[in-house]
Amino acid sequence: MLTKEDCLFERDEEGNLIGRVVTLETLEGKPEVKVKPLTRGKLMSIFQKAKDGSEEDKSKTDIDVIVSGLVEPVLSEKDIEVLKPSYASAIVTAIISVSLGISQDKVTKSAQDILGAEAETKK
Repeated sequence: MLTKEDCLFERDEEGNLIGRVVTLETLEGKPEVKVKPLTRGKLMSIFQKAKDGSEEDKSKTDIDVIVSGLVEPVLSEKDIEVLKPSYASAIVTAIISVSLGISQDKVTKSAQDILGAEAETKK
């Protein structure tokens, strides 16, 4: 039987989401980071802003995900703005993976499918 605990993210005594250590599967050396999941509401807010917002809003989607979900290493928003693209992508993938409860491979494949479909519609 499905329980309430199965359906909810783990939280500490103060109600904050608990982070967990994950391996960045796509990076050489497979470094680890600590991330916390993003709630459905937070994910929807970030992606709605990316969909309906200005070009600047769209370009900040990765930054919003990382600011909201990265626990360690501690990076400022300025740091995140200048992250190497491969690291930014790997961190976003890890956060989405933890948030949706799916593998990083599935997140990457879904993103590739979406980008491929968007490219097809622009032809």
